Amino acid sequence: MRKILLGAVIVLGMIAAPASASALETKEFVGHGSSSFGFALLYARQDARTQADRAGFKDCEEYDKLVLSPYDATVFWRCTR
Repeated sequence: MRKILLGAVIVLGMIAAPASASALETKEFVGHGSSSFGFALLYARQDARTQADRAGFKDCEEYDKLVLSPYDATVFWRCTR
């Protein structure tokens, strides 16, 4: 009886695990920055962080950036929650 009960618990755990893993929401944010002092990349990251914070995303990674010059930059962030 214990083996059957243990087997049922394992099977239910295997069914529930993929459902909870797929519950993660992923969203991409694009931050733009420009500065006459050369801080464009910093401002672009700040813009992306502000967008993510407002949307409620805390776990983010920068997966690409486009720095045209020190005065104009764009960053691409992928965030999950």
